[in-house]
Amino acid sequence: MDGLHESGSSGAVFVDTTLREGAQSPGVFFDQPTKIAFVSTLSALGVGEIEIGAPCLGAEEEEDLRTLIHLPVSARLFTWNRALEEDLAASLRLGVQKVHISFPVSDQHIHSVLRKSRSWIRDRLVKLVSFAQREGLAVQVGFEDASRADWEFLKDLGGESRMAGVERIRYCDTVGCLDPIRLKEQIERFREIGLPIEIHCHNDLGMATANTVSGYQAGALFLSTTVSGVGERAGNASMEEVAFALEYSLGQSTGVQLTRLAAMGRWIHQVMGRALSPYRPILGSRVFHHASGIHVDGVLKNSENYEIYPPEVAGLKRKIHVTHMTGHAGVRNVLERMGYSPSPEILEKLWPIVRREGVVRRGIVPPQVILEIFLKLLDERSGIPSNFFRQNIVRETES
Repeated sequence: MDGLHESGSSGAVFVDTTLREGAQSPGVFFDQPTKIAFVSTLSALGVGEIEIGAPCLGAEEEEDLRTLIHLPVSARLFTWNRALEEDLAASLRLGVQKVHISFPVSDQHIHSVLRKSRSWIRDRLVKLVSFAQREGLAVQVGFEDASRADWEFLKDLGGESRMAGVERIRYCDTVGCLDPIRLKEQIERFREIGLPIEIHCHNDLGMATANTVSGYQAGALFLSTTVSGVGERAGNASMEEVAFALEYSLGQSTGVQLTRLAAMGRWIHQVMGRALSPYRPILGSRVFHHASGIHVDGVLKNSENYEIYPPEVAGLKRKIHVTHMTGHAGVRNVLERMGYSPSPEILEKLWPIVRREGVVRRGIVPPQVILEIFLKLLDERSGIPSNFFRQNIVRETES
């Protein structure tokens, strides 16, 4: 791993763009009270910087941004701006101290989206950065669609950015076309420019989290993410997934309160009115639910056998289910949670019956059904009516 990451601390700075990139997802709307709560909470749980929006969206957006800029938070707040003087003028009216200026850098975007030339981009970069700095603003630039740009042109723009006094460069995989290996190579090469790098990945091919982690490993210490990965099209790199990956895959402390971050991920889904998959990494309600025999047995012996982090860290709980794939350990666990202790003899008779029940039900066997089968077996063996066991919780032991 890169020498930057040899200590226990990651050195990474999370840069949230939920209120800008996330809000661009069709149907998503954040009102001002939500934005205030979001920025205040995100800052309190340890996120370093927050991209709070784009003033080019009009008067209502400007009003919201002005309110956010003056919040007493520790996170550094900044606005997103197109490569236009009027955007920077609007940001200045808000009282911001830092701006992000986005520049399309691939020929695809320069020619097909802007209908401009490479020289136009280069000239605009120098002019707008100089303008912003004369006004006392800190500046970072975004290289939009950098993953599809010509390397020599990127290198040229990077050099211009460095000479102009830019704070850092955001490298954007705008259409999510890179894989972790190629992205790592790109960032390692990009470091030759000599400026700090922020990595900003989209999830079109499902690789945004992996690409962001790969970018970090290559030396991009500013991680542009959104809470729950909300964003354009398939979304962006998920902040909670990246944070958990740094902590539990790379062993790098992020300084972010992970439990509160996971809670924010669930909250943002409620705000957006979008369903959250129960199997979603970090956030899903069933992430720590187990059913298969080998897994259940392993988890009950030692949770680390099949869980990379404790469920409590993500604000979740472990649960053992019984299905057609569950073995002795799972059936025993369900009964023990209800106050019963089945003997090995009873258990040996019980679990194949329960498994067949799982096949019939094509899913989870409810605990009450397992209990009914268990009591029936006790009834058959002891000759005592099963309702006696229903009324009197017993602990079945070896006779």
